[in-house]
Amino acid sequence: MSRKLAAAAFALLFALRSEAQTASHQRIGVAEAEDFMFTAGLSIEILDAESSGSSLEMNPSFSVEFLYKQHFGLSVEAPAILRLDLNRETPPNVVAALGDPSITAAYTFRAGDWRLSAELSYTHPWGIWDSREAEAKRVISGSGYRRLGASFSAVRYFDPLVAGISLGADIRVDREERFGTGSQPLLLTAGLFATEVLNDIVALSAAVSQRLAWPHMVDGAPDEPNFAYSLSGTISLSFDEKGRTLSVAVAKLLNDASAPIVLRMGFSIRFFKEEKWNVR
Repeated sequence: MSRKLAAAAFALLFALRSEAQTASHQRIGVAEAEDFMFTAGLSIEILDAESSGSSLEMNPSFSVEFLYKQHFGLSVEAPAILRLDLNRETPPNVVAALGDPSITAAYTFRAGDWRLSAELSYTHPWGIWDSREAEAKRVISGSGYRRLGASFSAVRYFDPLVAGISLGADIRVDREERFGTGSQPLLLTAGLFATEVLNDIVALSAAVSQRLAWPHMVDGAPDEPNFAYSLSGTISLSFDEKGRTLSVAVAKLLNDASAPIVLRMGFSIRFFKEEKWNVR
């Protein structure tokens, strides 16, 4: 794989990381010679939380990943939320809270011109989700669910283009609510993404992702009548040089015209060990 395609694949999957795609997907753009890689990344989403300009929400997330022999990966992600009240009648006020951390194990392999990856993940409910607590602290930072997820992605290299698909499924359980134990039996995601390599450093990416969520349930009985569907799109510009990646992206919920535009920014740095391990 050429350096351009390696950088483009990494930039694409870093910049277009969605809710179901953690930093473990970054392994796809690594050159074949490297035995071990460690990646540390910081991303942040910025949006108008109330669609009125009175509140600005920032969602930073820190991630680390270990990749061994281009096949075995383990990553951890720790999100948070900061909410800034911009009401002109009161002094600016900032509230912050930790989100729901996640851990992901993955296996990646090559099949001809394809790079395939399978993942299993777990997300723990550390964030604020209960309506009474959220009202008192004026912030929501978690879902309240224990989440188990599985996903699959396939990336193909067409010099100078990188394109692929992603599929995922989550189950969400054990949320202790006021009238029983809440759960969401299944949440399915599917996405298409592509990157055009502009030069040795810059790449332009686009992605479309859709999600279908089963109705919320309490003690095994449906609490909502309908399924929930969403379609979102992302465009990003990435800069990758000497193991460092900077990305800027714009995302929008496409099936809801009133949904705010989300600005995403990210930075990551990668450390490699190219030679073989020597054990004596």
